[in-house]
Amino acid sequence: MTSITCPCCRAANDVGPACRRCKADLALLFAVADRRGYLVSEARKLAAGGKYAESLRSLEEAAALRAGDDVRRLTAAVRLLDGQYATALAAYDGLTNQET
Repeated sequence: MTSITCPCCRAANDVGPACRRCKADLALLFAVADRRGYLVSEARKLAAGGKYAESLRSLEEAAALRAGDDVRRLTAAVRLLDGQYATALAAYDGLTNQET
């Protein structure tokens, strides 16, 4: 499970639905994090099954919820598997430019 930072008091929370410090309701944030995790997991399964277009759609939805290097890396890998070499390279270049 993803750690959620409370928007009210900035405390890190590993379990919900209430903030461990200020008791703010974090249920929606945990639901978004759970949905994103499901989408990334589903994208991996779809890519392993050779369903690259479906995998990329799942990754786009996950990125819309919360962008992250994990989604960008997986997107680059799926595009590479699908033979989309230029877009895979562009995604990889975007990752390496962020790290420098």
